[in-house]
Amino acid sequence: MKKLILIQLILIFLIPLRAQTQENIFYTPDPNGKKILTVSARQMPANQSLPLEYDASNTRMVATMPSPMNETGDTLLPVNTGQRWSTTFGSHNHYDEVYDLLEDYDKGYYIVGWDAIANGNGKGWDIKTDINGTLLYDKRLVYTGVRVGVAACQDSIGNKYIAGIDFGEIAWPFLIKFNPCGEKAWCSLLKHWDFLLGSPSDIIINDEGNIIVLTRFEDGNQQINQIFLLCYSPDGELLWSKPYASKTEHPLIAFSYGTKLYHFGEDYIISGYCYYPYPDNPNHVWLRPFFIGIDGLFNEKWILPFGVTDSVVGQAYSAIPLNDSVIMGVGSKFRDYPNASIRNSLMMFINHEGQELGYKRIWGDSIIPGTMDNLMVEIESVDDSIFLATAVIGPLTTGNPFGEIVFDTSGHVYRAQSRPNTRGMSNMIKTFDGKYVIACTVNENDMNHTDIYMYKINANLEQDTLYTQNFVYDSLCPGPIVSGDIDMTNCTVVQVSIDEAPTPEEYYKSLGAIPVKAYPNPADEF
Repeated sequence: MKKLILIQLILIFLIPLRAQTQENIFYTPDPNGKKILTVSARQMPANQSLPLEYDASNTRMVATMPSPMNETGDTLLPVNTGQRWSTTFGSHNHYDEVYDLLEDYDKGYYIVGWDAIANGNGKGWDIKTDINGTLLYDKRLVYTGVRVGVAACQDSIGNKYIAGIDFGEIAWPFLIKFNPCGEKAWCSLLKHWDFLLGSPSDIIINDEGNIIVLTRFEDGNQQINQIFLLCYSPDGELLWSKPYASKTEHPLIAFSYGTKLYHFGEDYIISGYCYYPYPDNPNHVWLRPFFIGIDGLFNEKWILPFGVTDSVVGQAYSAIPLNDSVIMGVGSKFRDYPNASIRNSLMMFINHEGQELGYKRIWGDSIIPGTMDNLMVEIESVDDSIFLATAVIGPLTTGNPFGEIVFDTSGHVYRAQSRPNTRGMSNMIKTFDGKYVIACTVNENDMNHTDIYMYKINANLEQDTLYTQNFVYDSLCPGPIVSGDIDMTNCTVVQVSIDEAPTPEEYYKSLGAIPVKAYPNPADEF
């Protein structure tokens, strides 16, 4: 029965999303008497697909997995454009996308992506390039079903950990480890029987060397527990699982989703969004930027639906520390009716105690004259006071391309650049040489099929030039790595329920000692 309900709720993957207002929200019947409002679990910043508000007393909002699509083995087409740092990867007439991006230990780049053709089955697609974005090798995740990676991290000795989604009987999260030679060391699939499905959104390695995966589970009912952290050992053992922003402790939350996980100083910070009411009407909930503060032992410190008293309706996509006490989140704020489908870039200032310190909206005309819908997605520093963010920028009310904004904490925009025909998701890393590599999706000439577009820019938003010296790649592997397939069968299946999965408290107790963290590290530094 659960599987039947899930199939009825699944949204078609890769269909372009449109801005939604109250006039185009669609509901399906619920056997429990409520209306079900379905949204894609994979939100793309370039296109708004979330309702701004709904009545939580008679409506239940659920996240659903996209239905998988796949490719048929066309040729990879890497293209370098002149001597400027810009590269495209794709198979003609396919839907290729990028979900995460790493700078490798050898100064190359590692792309976690997806290759699909309409009405078929798809494969996860991992790509390694050199320092100039030229292809070194690519790997496809081969499986009888579909398993695609969506978030990646790496350790200090060249191992990569990729969290993804298994589209099998039900969509479940998996974690895979690749050794420095790109070979599968292990794979673990988590089936959490208290939920209908689950999907990861971010992954980091903590100070103890364990892998922490930010995951959302969908229970299809009251959504008591939605945002989870899953902790794995480097050998793939599930050490603990814990929900955050639980409706048991925070009954006014109607729906919550974590987009990014950070480790700032002693705390872990989750950014994302939730639905939260105004104080005078607890049943009518509004889309809010959302932050969660977690201490070094993974105890929840606070939750913060941002800007409730200031009528902020929007989302938080990412965050960056300004100093030891202040964090700046970036995202979007919807304009007031009758222009409520149009977003403005939003800067949100909070501290490590979960207190709001203020916010700043950036209006479209201050970015590029004529800009309508705009928002900031991922952020990196230029220096102590100036920042660079990937952003949605354009003259349309929805569906604008990606670009970049350089700005300061007062909201002053120094420069901005739009990248025509880009869409999907935007991923950015600040490189060892103080530049910025960005990967997103770009339309093919038919404006329907897509490729992966990767480019490198400086703080002036100019495309960088290519390195001319030689670099040694994959030196931790005894031989060259070749392109090919990665067999995704034989994943270890871990089956748990909330009552069975260890908590962080139980895990640390089993070790016989609570870890003590010293800051700075080493503690004797001055």
